[in-house]
Amino acid sequence: MSEAQPQALAELLAQTAGLPLAVGSAALAGELLAAWLPAANELSRKMGAVEHAALLPITVFTHAAPDAEA
Repeated sequence: MSEAQPQALAELLAQTAGLPLAVGSAALAGELLAAWLPAANELSRKMGAVEHAALLPITVFTHAAPDAEA
């Protein structure tokens, strides 16, 4: 990953989400992405392997069923 890519990604994500970035924030966010993305991608590949297919998160978020009478 080149040095320009994480900053450009941070700018694109912020723009897509409609979140204005202060001057210099894209560079800081890019540094965080550059540090975080390799490990996140490694974990994603690891957890996507067949031997981990049956693993589930310990915390399950549930949504209440909508009220049928509402």
